[in-house]
Amino acid sequence: MPPTAGAPSPRAASAPRLALVRTLPAVPAPRLPVLPGEGADDAALDRAFTAAAARYWHPVARSVDVRRQPRAAMLLGVPLVLWRPVASNGVSALVDQCPHRGVPLSSGTVDEDGRLRCAYHAWAFAGDGRCVEVPQQPDRRIPDVVAARRVRAAEGAGLVWACLVEAADEARARPRFPEIEDRGWPHHVGAVQDWSAQAARQVENFCDIGHFSVLHPDTFGNPRVRTVDPYPVHRDGDTVRAEYHYPAVDPLAAPGPDGRRPVGETHLRYRIELPFGVWLAGAHGPGSVMFVVSAPTTATTLRLFWMSAFDPAVHGDGPVDGAALQAVEDRIWAPDRRIVESQRPVRLFAANEVHRAFDALGVAYRRALRDLGFAPSTLPPTPTPTPTPPAPTRPTSAPRVSLVRHMR
Repeated sequence: MPPTAGAPSPRAASAPRLALVRTLPAVPAPRLPVLPGEGADDAALDRAFTAAAARYWHPVARSVDVRRQPRAAMLLGVPLVLWRPVASNGVSALVDQCPHRGVPLSSGTVDEDGRLRCAYHAWAFAGDGRCVEVPQQPDRRIPDVVAARRVRAAEGAGLVWACLVEAADEARARPRFPEIEDRGWPHHVGAVQDWSAQAARQVENFCDIGHFSVLHPDTFGNPRVRTVDPYPVHRDGDTVRAEYHYPAVDPLAAPGPDGRRPVGETHLRYRIELPFGVWLAGAHGPGSVMFVVSAPTTATTLRLFWMSAFDPAVHGDGPVDGAALQAVEDRIWAPDRRIVESQRPVRLFAANEVHRAFDALGVAYRRALRDLGFAPSTLPPTPTPTPTPPAPTRPTSAPRVSLVRHMR
């Protein structure tokens, strides 16, 4: 309704309040903290990472998980389909997309002749990707261009490996695990894990000696020894190597009267198989070797494969107790995964982080990845770790701890 005669209008009455607001002093906006690496060109980092990684072999499945029927996988954002054709003893891999209407071939079936049939129109594909049958046109010749894209695949060390480029463009041959592939050591291929983290972050974590005593006190970590003595690191072609003597706690032993579990010197020998594999001797005691490979499903996610092998001259030639070994490793992987998935920025080369002398292996690994093109050339180089005074060397006369004495 209109205002009463003689009374001030609401618009007029509000004018003085607006005037008061205009006279208030301006309040400056707060300066928010900026995380290291924030604002980096993530697209450029991902392009460099993906282009470099595509030139290497990566595991995409365990061999035991690939049977006759198709199985989906992912490598560097490329969907794959894996299966075992009847006429071949190996595994075939194709890009998981039918060239006809784009349906995932992994949703199809393998017929009695070992051909992969699309779920949509039942087109049949051979192991090399050629379309060999179109049921809707049984009498027509199929042009060679009607094919799914083949991806090179191979098996080794209980894993199925794939490489997205042709042989002429690959950076190196597939990493081998000679203890399993050549020497036939008893072994266990562990359960596969999917992490929301960059593959390089996981490799660096696995090779990070300084976190053992902090993050793993309930398994092998020794909370009473956090000092990390200096250790040598060597780059040799496609590998980065280091050795360290760590006073590990036996994760399988019961605490003694003092509440402590047995401690013994563990000789760890690292060999990083660039870009994302790690061969580690001594992880489960003398005569043991562990092989861990972090496969990049995308530029910022990974699928983790691992296995352990045991020298029969030390442990006997009986089967490995895989369930017991898996249970111990699950307890170790869990806190590692939690930490790595929490790291920011997600992309290793978006980070502006400080380094200390005990980070020597991680720093050497980062430099090796840079040399291989995993970071844009415009990024500043990885800084040299700050040296720390050498610590007194611990006695090495303590007995070695076998972490597998209940696993055989």
